[in-house]
Amino acid sequence: MNYFPRCSPEFEKKRIGFKRSLRNGWLNLLRNKFLSIATMLVIALIFFVFNVILAFSFATDSVIDKIGEKIDISAEILPDVEDYTIQTLLETVRKHPNIRDVIYVSKEEALKRFGTKYPNVIAFLSHNELENPLPNVVRIVSDDLSNNNAIITYLEQPQFSRIINQEKLLKNQEQKTRNEKILDITHFIKQIGIWLNVIFALVAILILFNSININIHAHQKEIHIMQLVGANHRFIRGGFLFEGVIYAVLALLISLFFSQFVVQYLTTNLLTVIQNESVLVGLNAVLFHFQDRLWITLIWQFLAAIFLGLLSSYLAIQLYLKKRTLF
Repeated sequence: MNYFPRCSPEFEKKRIGFKRSLRNGWLNLLRNKFLSIATMLVIALIFFVFNVILAFSFATDSVIDKIGEKIDISAEILPDVEDYTIQTLLETVRKHPNIRDVIYVSKEEALKRFGTKYPNVIAFLSHNELENPLPNVVRIVSDDLSNNNAIITYLEQPQFSRIINQEKLLKNQEQKTRNEKILDITHFIKQIGIWLNVIFALVAILILFNSININIHAHQKEIHIMQLVGANHRFIRGGFLFEGVIYAVLALLISLFFSQFVVQYLTTNLLTVIQNESVLVGLNAVLFHFQDRLWITLIWQFLAAIFLGLLSSYLAIQLYLKKRTLF
């Protein structure tokens, strides 16, 4: 007894057509091996370059975030401001959505830290019975480097003018300029990465398009015979569509193999040699995205490969249709 429901004739027809189209696409690849190998290697190189650009983007973002953690905003408290007013200021500033942390350093604590580095200065102050010259300071850490400028502008409001030394706050304008330069460089690098990816994607489409176009013209007689025996137009097109997808997917697998090889090399060699903190941060970001998040990267690139293959094949077929009345 058959416990499995029988498929409808229409579904069975589509299933058989799908299998035959996939088989034809694979055979088209094997009939011109040298062209297929050359095409896949070039597309694999393009995918590899795309991964390099992606890795560089991850590394840049991580390094910028690390730099942002070290760049804080210092607000000097005016003399004779009461502790209650300072606490109110801290509570108000902490409510700002772009501020991650607020650290209050009293002048006593600042003098103590200063004394550990320069004990002679502390001895001089004590010997001459001089008062503590250091001010109370509020150190503000933003959640992102791009928000530092907005926080400085926020602290320049009139409500803080009787608490924060606005003249000393102006010194942060130099830092403000540095922040803008860092952000401009980051934006410029990202724009270059986007345009390079677009250019390489277009190159990949053109290469696949030419390969499919060559195969279509090489099989004109076969296509004509298939039409004469009543082959469905979708079936004839399907073989070339699958050919483009197979090209792209195999090229992606080759590219991922080399990408993982490079990542493995970085893990076993460079990380143990390089001592620069910024470079290590960038390399760790690359390793995180290509090892810990490998499946996410693989899925997105797999979908992109299918899209490129289908688009290239479709364009080649449409160009052929304009010249011929086949299909």
